[in-house]
Amino acid sequence: MTRTLVIVRHAKTEREHRDGDHERELVLRGVADATVLGRWLAEQELLPDLVLVSTAARARQTAEHVLEGAGAADAQRWPGRDLYDRGVRGALGAVREAPEDAATVWVVGHQPTMGTLALALTDRRTSDRAALSILEDGFPTASAAVLRTEVAWDLLQSGLGSLVAFHTARA
Repeated sequence: MTRTLVIVRHAKTEREHRDGDHERELVLRGVADATVLGRWLAEQELLPDLVLVSTAARARQTAEHVLEGAGAADAQRWPGRDLYDRGVRGALGAVREAPEDAATVWVVGHQPTMGTLALALTDRRTSDRAALSILEDGFPTASAAVLRTEVAWDLLQSGLGSLVAFHTARA
């Protein structure tokens, strides 16, 4: 079974929040960009069976607006603190827990984790060269890296995905 992993960096946020980093929220541009990203994902037929999302306010809000833009507001969401504070290991661990029948999984989190995860999973020989070049240049807010793999989620590891697209949304 071919599986699709969509790795999303949260949209544009406020610089600081009185209650700390975890509570930073999206600014108006972030809301608009997240909605546009959702429309693009829907156009690409990349609707999720499951959304793994950091517990940080900005990631939860990004997921909400991307899902609304994609017309998938009722998608199943699994919030996880590991996506906020355990880096690539936590993000990959969350993906590995996805049910086997989930063909398309989104993971919504933070930089540098999302970019590092995408690059780590990417097999450079089988990936789209243009998408890979963009990803190697950085992972801006409201961006999505789309990877395909033939392995089960619980077996996913470095180099077992093909990067098929990379998109940055701007309203």
